Amino acid sequence: MACRTSFLKAILIILNVLLSLIGVTLIALSIYELNSSAPGTFEHIAIVVQVFVGSFVVLTSFLGCFASARVSFGLIWSFVICLLILLCLQIYIIAAAHSTDNIERSKNDFLALWSDQRFHEERISLIQQKYSCCGQLGAHDYILLGRGIPIKCYRNFERLEDHLFTEGCLQAVQNHSTDNVTVGLVIKWLLLLVEFTALGAATHLVITVRNKLRRERF
Repeated sequence: MACRTSFLKAILIILNVLLSLIGVTLIALSIYELNSSAPGTFEHIAIVVQVFVGSFVVLTSFLGCFASARVSFGLIWSFVICLLILLCLQIYIIAAAHSTDNIERSKNDFLALWSDQRFHEERISLIQQKYSCCGQLGAHDYILLGRGIPIKCYRNFERLEDHLFTEGCLQAVQNHSTDNVTVGLVIKWLLLLVEFTALGAATHLVITVRNKLRRERF
């Protein structure tokens, strides 16, 4: 019994260290994407949710390590409950990620920004610099609107003809709509797998501890 408990403790601690590393990776990837996303868009909201999930994963892994080291019946059950909450969140996020049409979503997000250019000028400028694009369909959009071509439509902010971005941002955001999606999905699936394994090990450990306590009573 003691050998089984020690083995389960070791497995659970290793899994929680792995959970912590994956959680930190998810947070780092999310922060990197957050810095280059336009606030208020679906992408921005999804990234904020990822940061929350990653933080919850790290905190849960700390609880799991502490519960495993102490072999505390109450702490292990708390860890199991946190894992169940995480699993529900992960399943929902993965299902949403697979069912989302990223190209259509990015197109609609940009059209919503372009419909009120003056209010969303800062966000549009960010997109123009990020994707090296200009206007909705091209730089001529600004001319048709009776406006000058903004400096953000030029490489290195230099008003030179050969530095002008020629691609329209509507096409650019669609072309880049799946950037980092594959990496994100791999991390989410790996996290889900580790969480399921940790849940199995934690459940086995808590049953073992419960049986041990029962035997000690009698």
